[in-house]
Amino acid sequence: MNGESLEICAERAVAYFTEHIELQLASGKKNIMIAAHGNSLRSINMYLDKLISQEVISLELATGIPMLYIFKEGRFICRGRPPAPTEGTVYAYTKGFAFS
Repeated sequence: MNGESLEICAERAVAYFTEHIELQLASGKKNIMIAAHGNSLRSINMYLDKLISQEVISLELATGIPMLYIFKEGRFICRGRPPAPTEGTVYAYTKGFAFS
């Protein structure tokens, strides 16, 4: 079966993220939620967290568990990540926590 490689997916996903999502955040939009399949999310995480492809390949993303990033002063700060991919906990973020 010929699927899309992580490299090809990253080109597409990161290009969309930088051209559309990041642009909206830079122009003042406060909240954007991204829902996608594993390799698209891994690609965006690779970009946001400045990971190399070898690091992101082993990145396990928990289904339905959000990760929170804050866009502040032109950069992304990770403010919430599940402690383990198997933990089915609901994460709630308060304004004070997110922007402290």
